[in-house]
Amino acid sequence: MFSTPEVFVPGLAFYARRRGLPARYDVEAIGEALEDAARLAAGREIDEPAALFHACARRSRAFSGAAAQLIPFATRRHAASLGLELLLDDLMLDILRARILYGAITWDGLREEIAGKLRQRP
Repeated sequence: MFSTPEVFVPGLAFYARRRGLPARYDVEAIGEALEDAARLAAGREIDEPAALFHACARRSRAFSGAAAQLIPFATRRHAASLGLELLLDDLMLDILRARILYGAITWDGLREEIAGKLRQRP
């Protein structure tokens, strides 16, 4: 289950401030991303990290220039909340984000890519 923008955005802002990243975001667009992620995951927890990544990546501008840092952070935290670990580094996630933005990967392709890189947390 995804959090609300009222919980999600302040969590991002806290993380961002501690790392000197921009901490002002388009809350409406992020809310739409959370709704889109829920729709994409369609109740399948295993698809939630990919859905969150996909929905946020499509709205990268909502993260005020910090999407490359914040979207991987949020995706990993969400996976961890499900007892999962995402085995993709930031560079690979940035490449996937670019592929989403350029339309070079579909939702189904991304879902398969990320599902293959999730494992139960030790």
